[in-house]
Amino acid sequence: MTVIHRWLVPLIVTAHAVAASADQATDKQQQSTIARWTAEKICEMGVDAFYALPDPELKTMFERDTSMRYEDVPNAPTDQEKSRITGQLMGYLMAACPQQLESYKNR
Repeated sequence: MTVIHRWLVPLIVTAHAVAASADQATDKQQQSTIARWTAEKICEMGVDAFYALPDPELKTMFERDTSMRYEDVPNAPTDQEKSRITGQLMGYLMAACPQQLESYKNR
Protein backbone atom coordinates (compact mmCIF):
# COMPACT_ATOMS: atom_id res chain seq x y z
CA MET A 1 0.00 0.00 0.00
CA THR A 2 2.81 2.44 0.80
CA VAL A 3 4.49 1.90 -2.58
CA ILE A 4 1.24 2.59 -4.43
CA HIS A 5 0.59 5.64 -2.26
CA ARG A 6 4.06 7.03 -2.99
CA TRP A 7 3.49 6.58 -6.71
CA LEU A 8 -0.13 7.73 -6.81
CA VAL A 9 0.16 11.00 -4.85
CA PRO A 10 2.70 12.62 -7.24
CA LEU A 11 0.61 11.41 -10.17
CA ILE A 12 -2.54 13.01 -8.76
CA VAL A 13 -0.71 16.24 -7.92
CA THR A 14 0.75 16.35 -11.44
CA ALA A 15 -2.67 15.68 -12.99
CA HIS A 16 -4.20 18.54 -10.98
CA ALA A 17 -1.38 20.89 -11.97
CA VAL A 18 -1.78 20.01 -15.65
CA ALA A 19 -5.55 20.47 -15.44
CA ALA A 20 -5.12 23.83 -13.71
CA SER A 21 -2.65 25.05 -16.32
CA ALA A 22 -4.94 23.83 -19.10
CA ASP A 23 -7.74 25.90 -17.57
CA GLN A 24 -5.46 28.96 -17.73
CA ALA A 25 -4.58 28.45 -21.40
CA THR A 26 -5.97 30.93 -23.88
CA ASP A 27 -7.31 30.02 -27.29
CA LYS A 28 -6.25 31.73 -30.50
CA GLN A 29 -9.23 34.10 -30.47
CA GLN A 30 -8.46 35.24 -26.93
CA GLN A 31 -4.80 35.71 -27.82
CA SER A 32 -5.84 37.83 -30.78
CA THR A 33 -8.13 39.89 -28.55
CA ILE A 34 -5.34 40.47 -26.02
CA ALA A 35 -2.89 41.50 -28.76
CA ARG A 36 -5.32 43.80 -30.57
CA TRP A 37 -6.57 45.49 -27.40
CA THR A 38 -3.03 46.02 -26.09
CA ALA A 39 -1.90 47.48 -29.42
CA GLU A 40 -4.90 49.81 -29.58
CA LYS A 41 -4.19 51.10 -26.07
CA ILE A 42 -0.48 51.53 -26.82
CA CYS A 43 -1.39 53.52 -29.95
CA GLU A 44 -3.75 55.73 -27.91
CA MET A 45 -1.56 56.24 -24.85
CA GLY A 46 2.01 55.41 -25.80
CA VAL A 47 4.09 52.48 -24.57
CA ASP A 48 5.33 54.03 -21.33
CA ALA A 49 1.93 55.34 -20.23
CA PHE A 50 0.25 52.02 -21.01
CA TYR A 51 2.74 49.96 -19.03
CA ALA A 52 2.60 52.45 -16.13
CA LEU A 53 -1.12 51.84 -15.60
CA PRO A 54 -1.99 50.29 -12.23
CA ASP A 55 -3.59 46.84 -12.40
CA PRO A 56 -7.05 47.93 -11.20
CA GLU A 57 -7.28 50.55 -13.95
CA LEU A 58 -5.96 48.11 -16.55
CA LYS A 59 -8.51 45.52 -15.42
CA THR A 60 -11.40 47.98 -15.67
CA MET A 61 -10.38 49.14 -19.15
CA PHE A 62 -9.77 45.59 -20.44
CA GLU A 63 -13.10 44.26 -19.21
CA ARG A 64 -14.96 47.33 -20.48
CA ASP A 65 -13.42 47.11 -23.95
CA THR A 66 -13.39 43.33 -24.53
CA SER A 67 -15.64 40.35 -23.91
CA MET A 68 -12.95 38.78 -21.73
CA ARG A 69 -12.27 38.92 -18.01
CA TYR A 70 -8.91 40.31 -16.92
CA GLU A 71 -8.30 37.04 -15.08
CA ASP A 72 -8.44 35.27 -18.49
CA VAL A 73 -5.14 36.92 -19.45
CA PRO A 74 -2.45 34.36 -18.62
CA ASN A 75 -0.05 35.38 -15.84
CA ALA A 76 2.56 32.95 -17.11
CA PRO A 77 1.83 32.38 -20.81
CA THR A 78 3.32 29.40 -22.56
CA ASP A 79 6.05 30.08 -25.09
CA GLN A 80 3.50 29.50 -27.86
CA GLU A 81 0.99 31.93 -26.33
CA LYS A 82 3.69 34.53 -25.74
CA SER A 83 4.98 34.18 -29.29
CA ARG A 84 1.53 34.41 -30.87
CA ILE A 85 0.41 37.40 -28.77
CA THR A 86 3.70 39.27 -29.25
CA GLY A 87 3.74 38.61 -33.00
CA GLN A 88 0.19 39.85 -33.45
CA LEU A 89 0.77 42.82 -31.17
CA MET A 90 3.83 43.89 -33.16
CA GLY A 91 1.90 43.43 -36.40
CA TYR A 92 -0.89 45.69 -35.14
CA LEU A 93 1.61 48.30 -33.97
CA MET A 94 3.43 48.22 -37.30
CA ALA A 95 0.17 48.79 -39.17
CA ALA A 96 -1.57 51.25 -36.84
CA CYS A 97 1.15 53.26 -35.11
CA PRO A 98 4.64 52.37 -36.29
CA GLN A 99 6.15 55.16 -34.18
CA GLN A 100 5.25 53.14 -31.06
CA LEU A 101 6.76 49.90 -32.41
CA GLU A 102 10.35 50.94 -31.66
CA SER A 103 9.39 52.00 -28.15
CA TYR A 104 7.68 48.65 -27.64
CA LYS A 105 10.69 46.71 -28.94
CA ASN A 106 13.04 48.66 -26.66
CA ARG A 107 10.91 48.03 -23.58
